[in-house]
Amino acid sequence: MTQASLLQRFIDSLKIRPASPSVGPEPGLYHYEYLEKEWPTRFHLRIDPDGQGLLLANAAQAAMLSASGVLMGKGLLEGWSNDEIVAEVAAAFPGATAEQIAADLAEVRALIADLGTPGDNYPISNLDDPYAATRSRMLAAPLRADVVPGEPEQTKQILQQLWEAGIPQATILVQSEATSETVVRIVESAEDLGMIAGLRTLAHWLPADVLDEAANAGLDHLTLAYISPIAQQHDALTAAGDHDLVLRHFARCHEVELCPVAQVPLLRDNVDGLETLIADLGERGVTNISFFALACPDDDQAARQVGALSGSTLPQVATTINEAAEAAQVRYLWEPPVRFDVTKSLSDHIVAGPRAAGDVSIRVDSDGTVYPARGPRRAAGNILHDDWEQIWRSPCFARYGERLAAPTRCADCPDLPICAADCPRDPRGWSDDTTGGDE
Repeated sequence: MTQASLLQRFIDSLKIRPASPSVGPEPGLYHYEYLEKEWPTRFHLRIDPDGQGLLLANAAQAAMLSASGVLMGKGLLEGWSNDEIVAEVAAAFPGATAEQIAADLAEVRALIADLGTPGDNYPISNLDDPYAATRSRMLAAPLRADVVPGEPEQTKQILQQLWEAGIPQATILVQSEATSETVVRIVESAEDLGMIAGLRTLAHWLPADVLDEAANAGLDHLTLAYISPIAQQHDALTAAGDHDLVLRHFARCHEVELCPVAQVPLLRDNVDGLETLIADLGERGVTNISFFALACPDDDQAARQVGALSGSTLPQVATTINEAAEAAQVRYLWEPPVRFDVTKSLSDHIVAGPRAAGDVSIRVDSDGTVYPARGPRRAAGNILHDDWEQIWRSPCFARYGERLAAPTRCADCPDLPICAADCPRDPRGWSDDTTGGDE
């Protein structure tokens, strides 16, 4: 299945309307373990100040709820009886009839059962259609933070601030060979908060014993850079033996019940083999793949010669991936294209990965500095020192939100999922860490 068929289902609006903005539970992030038949599911219910909310199951699928849906969902997840929920909703929404409440409660109950269906899915990183989502309402916070780890205690403080801001999942960007203690302590900190925790790294930076210890500490998913099914091509841009370690780590993920994710950089030398790459991963049980293009404007000859993809080629590459993913029955995610910096090598870009993994993600550096997923590298604030509302209202996110809210689809490629958030050919929608960056 593809991103477009899996990522987000909405209850845009239940029929019941609140009597006043103060109706309902306190805003915040609530964590639940819920048993649907014999399958346990981790739910996060984020209630925003307007009373509406976002319900995530295992951070893999999401649904937006109206204020009445929030009240019903919270009651169901906390084990209230039908009579208790009906009475609570009737008191909060005096205009609602018993028939309306019963119908909406059945819909929310069915939604929770559907979201709780077991599956091995990668944590959500993009909205299905950000245009539709932003038209229905704005998110009060991202769904995910990609965090550069520092000293464990400071990283723990960052995770605490992210949780208090209502961000339910964090992926730790391991950027060198880290000690077991550092990685495991950070994962434990996320688990103690109730966060969904992931690691993104190169395989040779993660010893097998650290992977096992992190899994025991509560790690939920592991993302590894994967360039090609041909070991020589992959190792040339990572390290000798890295390809073999990737496959070993992916196999180990299945044994220790982690979700394995292949993160594929798109460049000139691997796009012709994408069908084989996707099929090979699917056969190995790696059914979650993310892609980020190393992109350059069409007139940037220097970047193209090194191996970057020109913006005009990205829709065709996206079409190839869409068709290959459907054929292999794997789930794929688009991460914002990375503008290629000619002062750095292909290997440098692959090692670094994208700034943040999706359109409802942020990046947080080890000192707490926050950056949006797309656009120039402009700090939105510091999670350790600034109020979250101040960060979320910063000009960086304002510009970002304006671009997401504007229609970007065209007659040339109207159905491609990559086009939902921004036109892939337009450098203004890329992640641009080059000096100066496009405004």
